[in-house]
Amino acid sequence: MSWKAPTHHLKKKELLNDNEFYRKLSSHWDYVDSETATRFYLEFVKLVANELKEHKFCRLPFLGDMAIVEQKSRPAWVGKAHIWIGPRFVLKFYPKEKMRRHFNKKQGDPVVVLR
Repeated sequence: MSWKAPTHHLKKKELLNDNEFYRKLSSHWDYVDSETATRFYLEFVKLVANELKEHKFCRLPFLGDMAIVEQKSRPAWVGKAHIWIGPRFVLKFYPKEKMRRHFNKKQGDPVVVLR
């Protein structure tokens, strides 16, 4: 069974579901109907997927870069057994410096605790 992120506690918050996402997206595009917004978004996702398949790299303006990189082989524990996991390809996202600075600024300055 594949691993699933533990996001069940986030359902209590007011997060975007698919319909709400497409509705908000259509409102930013001068209220085109949500079906058109859905089609545009899905074509965008297909474009990114095709670029990643073909070149293993996709540059998204204003957001950052997505790349498929080879992860080094590494040791791991499986129960009580210590095994070696071979190299595998993983999807990575490298945000633009401006975006990184914007979201890091919201966290405030780092605090150093000396003991």
